[in-house]
Amino acid sequence: MQRLKKTLGVRLFHQEAEPLRLRKGCNFHSAERVAFIYLDSDEEFFKSLKKYAKYLKENFNIKSVMMMGFVDQPDKKIPIWQQHKLETGFFSRANLNWYLKPVSGVKNFLEEDFDILIDFSGGNTLPLNYVFKESKAKMKVGALGSRAARNCDFILNMGNQFGVDKYMVQLNAYLSNPKIK
Repeated sequence: MQRLKKTLGVRLFHQEAEPLRLRKGCNFHSAERVAFIYLDSDEEFFKSLKKYAKYLKENFNIKSVMMMGFVDQPDKKIPIWQQHKLETGFFSRANLNWYLKPVSGVKNFLEEDFDILIDFSGGNTLPLNYVFKESKAKMKVGALGSRAARNCDFILNMGNQFGVDKYMVQLNAYLSNPKIK
């Protein structure tokens, strides 16, 4: 049943058009609002994202770094570290429709006008792909070869090595360059 839902969800995902948005190149020096989307895997991963958000705020004077995670669990099994806090949010299976599209829990995030939206999920998690596609962010960043790559404005070629630490190094290498606009 899960495979059928995913297959139908992927088909519908590709049929839906991306909403109109103002596209604009940006780097960490010119960004004021950055957002991450990610697939919740464990507390260590969550802490590394929080640490990276703090790094961006301190080193590039970014005013806000929002994080939206997908917890692939029923609501009753939400990890303790995923509680709603300032600048973080999550949604779970309970927030998805039959086709694995988020129908609640992400509306405010999608309404936000971020300068940069970074996909930390690897780009192959359907509920996060919907969030990524429907976001009004001016610049969307993701990995080459992922399902989300077709909705990216800036794509990083990570090869076979999509580790979060290596991804952050690549993000810093390219998006901290003040010549990229």
